[in-house]
Amino acid sequence: MSSIFTLPQPVRNFFSLFPITTYPPVHSPHTAHRIEKPTLWIHPPRSSVLSDGLDTDLLSSDVECLKWQAYLALRGINDVAVRWDVSPDGAVDDLLPNLHVPLEKGDDGGGELLPAHLIPEWVEKRVGELGSLEGYDNEEARDESRAWVTLLEGNIHAALASLSLFF
Repeated sequence: MSSIFTLPQPVRNFFSLFPITTYPPVHSPHTAHRIEKPTLWIHPPRSSVLSDGLDTDLLSSDVECLKWQAYLALRGINDVAVRWDVSPDGAVDDLLPNLHVPLEKGDDGGGELLPAHLIPEWVEKRVGELGSLEGYDNEEARDESRAWVTLLEGNIHAALASLSLFF
């Protein structure tokens, strides 16, 4: 089949140096799987595998990831899987943790990836709001807890993060 347009001979000679070659598609052994339950993407634990190959520790070595693991546990969310084979480059805003949740509607199986700051919103949809006292007995207990959280997320978080650089 010939074309209406013809290329000048010098251009054809130049293009002949770069032949168009097509290759068959590469099939990856790691195919996307269906998300069955929420999965928290975290930094890996310090010691994740025993000599017999069984997972021993599910707690992240990263302070921020550990904080969100504790949050989920304290809110009573116990059916969350943990995954640490994901690079932070694949996370939302290049930051872990992320929560990979199945879609409420639809059957594509892919799910939705939530950054850390949206985890409380997802938890409230799932287990309900705590109310004005946030589950505490009184206002004093709530205020004291908030003070501890502020201290932990400020000075202590910075100290733990700097210590993790040495280990």
